[in-house]
Amino acid sequence: MTMAINTVAVIGAGTMGAGIAQVCAQCGWATKLFDAFPEGLSAGMENINAFWDKGIAKGKTTEEQKAEWSANLEAIADMATAVADADLVIEAVPEIADLKHRIFSDLARMAPDHAVLASNTSSLSIAEIAAATDCGERVIGMHFFNPVPLMKLLELVYHEKTSEATIAIAKVAAAAMGKTDILVKDIPGFATSRLGVVLGNEAIRMLAEGVASAGDIDTAMQLGYRHP
Repeated sequence: MTMAINTVAVIGAGTMGAGIAQVCAQCGWATKLFDAFPEGLSAGMENINAFWDKGIAKGKTTEEQKAEWSANLEAIADMATAVADADLVIEAVPEIADLKHRIFSDLARMAPDHAVLASNTSSLSIAEIAAATDCGERVIGMHFFNPVPLMKLLELVYHEKTSEATIAIAKVAAAAMGKTDILVKDIPGFATSRLGVVLGNEAIRMLAEGVASAGDIDTAMQLGYRHP
């Protein structure tokens, strides 16, 4: 039986972290948002509220919904407090390997023994992040896309020690968030970043060969393949 998710902690209140926390709060989960910098935490909360207010102005969200979601969301200035009761912890700090390793080492000590520890990294090794802990079976990649509240894809990245139970919980979380998940092995670039590199390299090659202008290559991707 898959563990129920009741409380989620999000580490990092930047663009991605704030978006992840917003979606978690909208799921009805008690959501704790932490950032090491007070100004960053305040900015993250302001961005979430601004998104909801914009939805209200457009008639896509109600004041009642915002009040309900806001009640689920709490800004926490101490990481240990933020993760103390978490069933799922999602790290969303800058793509600096040493920083993520230090955070996961701390999370392994601070979070409950049952908590799934997820990283939002888009390309760093999940196995190396997990190696900073003594609970590699509970570590997984959960790579969201920007803007998180709108983008439907969630890339789940497992390494050789990730347990089936951890994968199952990540899939439950993805479904609850309204995301379509893909399961990817922990290899450099995962799936989505590798595809992006291929597209970028081919576009550069086409431009160098004089196949088309940069503007026309962009138009081909935007209108022919709905690529932003």
